[in-house]
Formats: sequence, C-alpha cells, structure tokens
Amino acid sequence: MDTAETPEMLAKGLMWVKELPKDRGMLFKFPHQLQPSFWGKNTYLPLDIAFINSQGKIVDINQITPMSTRMITSKDVCSMAIETNAGFFKDNNIGVGQKIEINGNEVIFKGTHA
Repeated sequence: MDTAETPEMLAKGLMWVKELPKDRGMLFKFPHQLQPSFWGKNTYLPLDIAFINSQGKIVDINQITPMSTRMITSKDVCSMAIETNAGFFKDNNIGVGQKIEINGNEVIFKGTHA
C-alpha cells in the first residue's frame, strides 16, 4: 500500500490515478488528530475510504464518487485514512469497529467489525 505522509501527498492522494490494482490503495497518515474531509475532484476511480482513529480502529467508511466536489467527512477524529477501489471493504468483509495494524507498507485488518 502506498503511504501519503507529506503535505503534498496528503493533498494529492489518488487524484489523476486511472488504474488501481484491486488489492492496492493509499494509506494517509495525518500529522495530528483531525476530522478529515476528502472529495473526488480530479479522481477518475470510484473509491471507498475508511477513517481510522489513534487506536487503529475503523470509525467510518464512505464512498468517494469520481470527479465529485462533495465533501466526505469522517464522523470522528482520526489519525489515518485508507482509500481503496470501491467495494474493497465490503468484498473483504471489513467494516466499522475493525482494527488495523501497519507492518511496513502492509496494512493488516484484524478481527471482525461491529
């Protein structure tokens, strides 16, 4: 999984990407806890986004529509977010309440969701 940590990468995310392998995505690591907002402007792919708190728990999952300027905001403060192809979380039975672990560039989804 690619990681966005710099201000430039956090702002760009998956904009301009035209193809994304089904098991790939982007992990956003925020410099501090915040209630992030994302949109689909300049994004060609339909995406899912999971918002993750400082304990590594998924607190919200939403969809991002390509080229949309509608803001998608987390329901809670977060330290990370993960963008993936639309349907990834559902197809892999990953949901709100589930925890993640990060091992290098790999994100491991642990346990079951609520």
